[in-house]
Amino acid sequence: MEGNLWDERLTLILDIGEQMMVSGAEVSRVEDSIYRICMAYGADKAEVLSITTSLIVTVYPKEQGSVTQTRRIKGFSSDMNRLDKMNALSRHICERKMDVGEARKEYDSVIAEGRYQWQIRLFAYLLVAFAFSMFFGGDVSDGLVSAIIAIPFFGIDIVWNRFKLNNFLMLFVSSLVGGFLASAFVAMGLAHSVSMVSIGDVMILIPGIILTNSMRDMFGGDTITGVVRFLEAILTAVTIAFGFTASEHFFNNNFVVLGADKAFTLPLYILYPVEIVMAFLGALGYSTIYNVKGDRLAACGLGGGLSWIAYLFAGTFTVNDPSRYLFATIVVTFYAEKMAKYKKAPATIFLVSAIMPLVPGGSLYRSLSYAVDQKWHEFSMTGMNTLVIALAIAVGMLVTTSVYASARERKKLRLVGH
Repeated sequence: MEGNLWDERLTLILDIGEQMMVSGAEVSRVEDSIYRICMAYGADKAEVLSITTSLIVTVYPKEQGSVTQTRRIKGFSSDMNRLDKMNALSRHICERKMDVGEARKEYDSVIAEGRYQWQIRLFAYLLVAFAFSMFFGGDVSDGLVSAIIAIPFFGIDIVWNRFKLNNFLMLFVSSLVGGFLASAFVAMGLAHSVSMVSIGDVMILIPGIILTNSMRDMFGGDTITGVVRFLEAILTAVTIAFGFTASEHFFNNNFVVLGADKAFTLPLYILYPVEIVMAFLGALGYSTIYNVKGDRLAACGLGGGLSWIAYLFAGTFTVNDPSRYLFATIVVTFYAEKMAKYKKAPATIFLVSAIMPLVPGGSLYRSLSYAVDQKWHEFSMTGMNTLVIALAIAVGMLVTTSVYASARERKKLRLVGH
């Protein structure tokens, strides 16, 4: 009888862990949540192993030997609202000692919650494309055209998800379509810069959650999962940038040879506020795409604006670009951790959108563009700069996350001491 009860408990626990992982949680959060629920249900000991594609949980009840269940993880949905609710459910189980039946009802209600309506999600796509096109230096016409190109992106995403097709192929097709349309619109005189139009749409496709969690996993001790996710994020980003640049190159060779991008500059007293506002709007759009809801949505947008304010402020005491990115990442990761504590939600919800203005999507696009054009010197210089910035962001996350983890451990030890 006790064995059957633990089978039922483990089924629920693995359901919660699976949904957290699928929705975008980092490995440490999934393992910690599962472990805490197991102990709350009276296990004498629990062993949890989580990697990108599977969960393995063994509990040692006091009344018997051990019970083990495994779960194969298939697919990812980037649903921050579901992650938030599953995290809250795991906390409720531990605090209220909820029985399996009560916890199952709350679990089913969370699963029943849908994403935003398609009109809101489409608007979020438009907002991200427009905001980041202007953020990286485009003018209003570039931003509007980038937003228009986001419409077929949204349609392709819906069709691909409905038929469960290969995600890499979807991203590559979207990139080819986006690069071709960007060139076509500029050739028609509706926008001024192919690169600025394209960069706005590149940022829609950048795998922000995978990239963020890969760094947190690697430096948090979950090396295998972190490396696998990091390689997936890099391969995805390269696929996206290559698709854009290849289709633009094809357009130039077979249709119209486009001239150099027209420069668009603003005085700094106008440029900086515009960049901050666009960083805020871009992060707000991202968090909507990732299904962040409630008061968390505004917090994500504010985090995006804060990340760029921190970057600009760092320019007052250093001219070294990677150092500015390092400082900004520390600030925004600290912000995400504080918001997570205040809102009692996973830090990933606030970090993944807020960090996007710092992600070197523009540099990645330019480096791949140089590679397609066989400008190897420019490619090596821009590519190296992209890698150094990415490393600075990773180190910034590591420093802040490590400080917070150490502070939490010290707090636990003080409580135990009392």
